[in-house]
Amino acid sequence: MDVVRVFTYPELHTATKAFSKKIASGGFGTVFEGILSDGSKVPVKRLETFSSQGYKQFKAEVGAIRSIHHKNLVRLKGFCSQESHHFLVYEYVPNGLLDKWIYKPLEELNWDTRFRIVEEIAQGIRYLHEECSTRVLHLDIKPQNILLDENFGVKIADFGLSRMVEQGDLSDVMTMIRGTPGHMR
Repeated sequence: MDVVRVFTYPELHTATKAFSKKIASGGFGTVFEGILSDGSKVPVKRLETFSSQGYKQFKAEVGAIRSIHHKNLVRLKGFCSQESHHFLVYEYVPNGLLDKWIYKPLEELNWDTRFRIVEEIAQGIRYLHEECSTRVLHLDIKPQNILLDENFGVKIADFGLSRMVEQGDLSDVMTMIRGTPGHMR
């Protein structure tokens, strides 16, 4: 089992070359490319919406993802929570977001691969819902939160809206509106 590392802000500032190469952005943060001191490439997510809700999401994501391990879930390598700086450091997944692949021609992503991707998403969700000692409800599954590895294997990401629920206790799961800002009406 991998240990989740606590990074300092200066380490991440150096690894990302002062946050110079943005690779993605979403409702709660921006993702930058980084190279750690050991030479490994990593995405570094800077959480920018840091109200009390942002801090809750940061804690939810760190708590959820550090305690679960499955081949179809992105691995959290570490985090930083220093003063006003809050970052999540993930494993690098070379084929990026599913979102950029699903609208490509079938020659680039054939039906067998697409079907396997759907199966692996379902396997990851099943693990979260049924096989964890504490259930995790992701609450934000969409193509922008599915990463693809070098073999187009699935890695479910972005656990910021997730909710951990004890086995057998689904009575008060949804007590507030959830979803990606900008997608909710």
